[in-house]
Amino acid sequence: MDQFFNAARPEITIGGKDHFLYLFIIIALLTLLFCYQRQVKIYEKTVMWIVLLLALIQRGLSLAYFISIGEYTLAEALPLHICRLVCLFIILQFFLQKDWLDQIIFFWGLFAYASFVYPVEISPLTHVMGITFVLLHSLNILFPLVRYFTVGFVPSFRGSLLAVVLFAIYLPLVAVFNELTDGNYFYLVERPFFHNMASLPYFLLNFFGVSIAFLMVGLVFDKIGKARDIH
Repeated sequence: MDQFFNAARPEITIGGKDHFLYLFIIIALLTLLFCYQRQVKIYEKTVMWIVLLLALIQRGLSLAYFISIGEYTLAEALPLHICRLVCLFIILQFFLQKDWLDQIIFFWGLFAYASFVYPVEISPLTHVMGITFVLLHSLNILFPLVRYFTVGFVPSFRGSLLAVVLFAIYLPLVAVFNELTDGNYFYLVERPFFHNMASLPYFLLNFFGVSIAFLMVGLVFDKIGKARDIH
């Protein structure tokens, strides 16, 4: 139990067995969701309650861990990493049921795919932060599919525009917040790549790179939708 809540968090190795275990878990969950999509539709309310419960457990475990080790700080524990915000949006969506919120959840949740492929500072499942990682990023990825199977949610170009606008607000705010608190939200300080790049070019690379990616994904979904309408 001491190891499970250890403040000195172990980290998995990219390409190691723990990394492949995480990839297997998300692939297995995606497969199960597709196999049981009919049941997801039939038991929509129950599924949404399960999603809400898992999201609350994820945020509760993360909060409890940081408090227990005395590291609940502005720089570390706030839900300002983008996937943590998506988890909060998922909780909010249980009550609001709005398409625009589904759009934000989908586009911002795309970062979760990258986290599984290229995990940075991620603990194994033998640590509580490994459990919270799986819960958090699985919810980010699976929730839009749940909404597709239950209410017919489909990402759109308009949705990507909204995601870009909110990202244009989010990124400068966390950059300033990082400066004030010595934080590392959105990994703008301790970076996964381009370690030697100056701060401003790195900020702009993230902003324009992410924005273009959102817009391209939105265009792809719009074209798919139009092609289906034609046929």
